[in-house]
Amino acid sequence: MLVADNVKEIVKRTRLAVPFILVKNLTTRATSQSNEAEILRRIVSRLDIPKCFIELGFSGFEFNTAELAKRRDWIGLLVDGGAYNVRIARLTLHSGIRAEEMWIDLDTLERVFDYAKSKKVGVLSVDVDGNDFWFLEKLITIRPAVIVAEFNVSLGLRPITVPYDPAFDRKKKHETGEYYGASIAAIGHLCANNDYSLVEISRNGVNAFFVRNDVLAGHWKKIDIDDVPLTKSYPDGSLAPTDKFWQQIRAMPFIDVTKMTAASVS
Repeated sequence: MLVADNVKEIVKRTRLAVPFILVKNLTTRATSQSNEAEILRRIVSRLDIPKCFIELGFSGFEFNTAELAKRRDWIGLLVDGGAYNVRIARLTLHSGIRAEEMWIDLDTLERVFDYAKSKKVGVLSVDVDGNDFWFLEKLITIRPAVIVAEFNVSLGLRPITVPYDPAFDRKKKHETGEYYGASIAAIGHLCANNDYSLVEISRNGVNAFFVRNDVLAGHWKKIDIDDVPLTKSYPDGSLAPTDKFWQQIRAMPFIDVTKMTAASVS
């Protein structure tokens, strides 16, 4: 795997990048990292929602709305700070899918609002490994029918998020790389206050699916936040040592979203 990754990094910086992307597009099925695409497929097939999505934070061939992006009856906006990810999207997806390269902060988020203001959004996905809560807090006002939000399992059921930082980089914030995002309790609190209910959790345990209550009707059984299994699995099936991660980052600053003040948590 390490050799393959090194080869890919070299290819990305050469003229071979385009043919590499096109060949991979023919031989690779676009999907999500876990079963997020499968869950979204099931949700959109059972609900009458607008066929428009917005996804913040995506990886070339693996992202939550990957299957929707391949469908000609859907339009969407993909936003990421990685030039290569955006290049893949522009080369492999149809013209109804717009891919934007930009560093996402509360200022540049206005470009996302510009895209959404003349549209009804069916799916909003947020996975940026940092300011997730703060971006979702702003974007939830566009009232998407479905929200997919990554949460940090290591934070447990404490209703906390990292403080907003426009230059947030999880690799620089803490040596473990585990200080980022918000807990499922924090995300759930925000969504519940805006009339959304939790209906699914991805198989790897890190993405939560919420549906707006007026759309939900009797289609799904709601999941109580307290019943969410706090386990995160890696691609090889092993479990992340989330309790250990928490002990390593617990002294870092957090915000209790139920109080919106700096919190000292235990």
